[in-house]
Amino acid sequence: MRAAWALGQEPIPNVIRLIESYGVRVFSLPSDCLEVGAFSTIAGGTPFIFLGSHESGERLRFDAAHELGHLLLHGGVPRGRDLEIEADDFASAFLMPHSGLLAQRLKNAPTDRILSAKRRWGVSAIDLTRRLRRLDLLPGRRYNQAVNELTRRGYRRTEPDSLLTRESSLLLTYIFKELRNGLKMSPAVLATELGIHPTMLIECVNGLAPLGLDGGGQHSASLRPKFAPVRD
Repeated sequence: MRAAWALGQEPIPNVIRLIESYGVRVFSLPSDCLEVGAFSTIAGGTPFIFLGSHESGERLRFDAAHELGHLLLHGGVPRGRDLEIEADDFASAFLMPHSGLLAQRLKNAPTDRILSAKRRWGVSAIDLTRRLRRLDLLPGRRYNQAVNELTRRGYRRTEPDSLLTRESSLLLTYIFKELRNGLKMSPAVLATELGIHPTMLIECVNGLAPLGLDGGGQHSASLRPKFAPVRD
């Protein structure tokens, strides 16, 4: 990752590819479902994670780890506030291990130090701040000050200074490469075989794998099938 290289560190692990290596299928949410944010489910014995295509690289990694937490801890049971907190705690520990944070000497870290350290972990400034508070490395008053300062600088919902490239799917990239080079099958033909609109196919891999829509005619966006997430 560019941010890690810039700091002379080892590249930050690719969470999506790690998740895929254990059999989880990762896709993007279509544009008419972005309000969902991210979700996971198990269908036919296969775990699936769907991620928002508009998130920064940092928030995408946290969302992926959060949904992995749901799959491992909750196995498709109905969601609730307590389970969301558990999934957040899992993602935080997964991406920002306690021992590593201690080694970085982040106790009582000022805001600028948090902004610097977040690049080491590939996470958002807010998520790192919350993790530090959870581990009692930031006292309550200092935590509130940090959150207020980060909000003032625009870090509440975005990462204004992000250098982190969004993670991609090795599996999807390989599949589409083989379809294109081996079977000579275009994305438009694949969409027809799957019984979905070509635009839907593009949106489901948006940001995760290079995919261009070639051949065929122009299609109205109004004809695009609606995608509704289904949970077990």
